[in-house]
Amino acid sequence: MINKENIELFFDYVDQVSILLFDKEKQPYLEGMNEAFNFLLDDEFDKEYNEEIVSKIKEFKEQITGVNFQSEEVRKAVQLCLLRGYKHANESNALITPDTIGIFISYLIQKLYGTKEIQTIFDPLIGTGNLLYTVANNLNKDVKVFGVDNDMLKCKLSRNLGDLLDIENEIFFQDTLTYYDYGFDVIVSDIEDIFSDEYFPYQVINHHMDGLSDGGYFISLINNDFFEQPKNDVFKEEITKKGNIFGLIKLSESLFKNSPKSILIIRKKGKEVREVKDFLLVDLPSFSDLEEFNNTINKIDSWFQNRKDDIQWK
Repeated sequence: MINKENIELFFDYVDQVSILLFDKEKQPYLEGMNEAFNFLLDDEFDKEYNEEIVSKIKEFKEQITGVNFQSEEVRKAVQLCLLRGYKHANESNALITPDTIGIFISYLIQKLYGTKEIQTIFDPLIGTGNLLYTVANNLNKDVKVFGVDNDMLKCKLSRNLGDLLDIENEIFFQDTLTYYDYGFDVIVSDIEDIFSDEYFPYQVINHHMDGLSDGGYFISLINNDFFEQPKNDVFKEEITKKGNIFGLIKLSESLFKNSPKSILIIRKKGKEVREVKDFLLVDLPSFSDLEEFNNTINKIDSWFQNRKDDIQWK
């Protein structure tokens, strides 16, 4: 059971450290968050601070020393801090994938994999890690997570968050299109378009499909105009050499008012991987409309039940 008081306690610790370093050192809030994590984990900092600041941070840490935090309490507190940090930096909160999406994706993974053991999850655009760790926490399995990002601070934050949650992790600071690794059980990502000569989401998916194990799933948030981009036909042709589009779940526009999104599911081909004859196509209602949402979940459950022979693992 999640304890809201524990969430507030952990939030207060990180927030107090971040504000202190912002006031005394003019250090950005997100960097202060990372220092709060560093001190909590190792009693160390990335930078040197005077005795007054260190003494104050020790006082903040003592306020939560001995508290037995659940991993979801820590993650939720960190998410609240990230929202504040992005506001401080005048960056969009859209950079943080909503909790409800991560929880829903973990539900999908459980349906897709069944009793199949999941050991590794990879996010090729990990950012601060909220999506990846939400999924990992809600799977209730002992998994190792991998991630890539081209922002050093976000890599540090996501590494520290993984350590705080006691989730084994490897986070790499580099351009995702230069990263190569193989044998991941599942890939999850929230792919935003960036200005480039080619449509970036196509590049990311095409590049990292090679990293999946046979039969593994690439589950990604995409903009609703994903299949309306130039070279869409080329993308489909390239992807069908590696995998099959398994499903498309349109999310409620209330979640992403400025840029409506869907969840795209692609399955990696393999010698013993069957192709589902009809793919999963769902319009997901608002998470706040419990009756409609539960009705839709029941329909998804029935869809999987009727096709369990096609998606079973050998």
